[in-house]
Amino acid sequence: MNLWNKKAKSYARYSSNLNEIQKATFAKLGSLQGQGVVDIGCGSGVWTLHLAQKAKSVLGVDSSNAMLEILQEDARKNNINNVKTLNSDFENFYKNNNAKFDLAFLSMSPALQNEKDYKAFLNLASKKVYLGWASRRKSSFLDPIFLHFNTHFKGFYEEDLQSFLNTQNIPYESEIFNETRVVKRDKESAIENALWHLSMNGINANKQELESFVKDEVEEIIEAKIKLLIID
Repeated sequence: MNLWNKKAKSYARYSSNLNEIQKATFAKLGSLQGQGVVDIGCGSGVWTLHLAQKAKSVLGVDSSNAMLEILQEDARKNNINNVKTLNSDFENFYKNNNAKFDLAFLSMSPALQNEKDYKAFLNLASKKVYLGWASRRKSSFLDPIFLHFNTHFKGFYEEDLQSFLNTQNIPYESEIFNETRVVKRDKESAIENALWHLSMNGINANKQELESFVKDEVEEIIEAKIKLLIID
């Protein structure tokens, strides 16, 4: 089973209000009028539907059909009609893609895994935007659980697109954003969230093993550094 399908029901959804990182990113991008955009690892459309309101058209590509169903539902609710979606992992997408885009966009997605993926992403469009973790995310709730199971948050990669750009001497513009969020979950949702993250790390735990970490409602404090790369 695609673990992102399991996560879809509790994943963040599109909001018509831009958050601070979105505001800063779009300010740097300038006008997208008349442009064709591809959003790699688009998920539930948190960024996709904002891109669609600024561009001529957007193709959202994601390996999770459940995430894409949410994106499509929110597009209909908000009368956004210039978004198409494709249920595919990134490798199969770029191996079969013949289209050229004005902008290739990727936000907080594990879609790029190796040098072939980096090159394919860079070749998709004349302009590329990449948002990813700049350091390991801290969570007041998950970190003690990770420690107990002898693992850690794995969304951050020491080697990623930025390291490839540096190796290849490819110029880019960059900015680091600091983000602190507080997420409240009931006991059941908190346990499901922890089990999902452990599954992503290849650890099969059960609810009983997490009971000691979740007494009641959880107020999770998440601290993160997120990097924006713009490559022309």
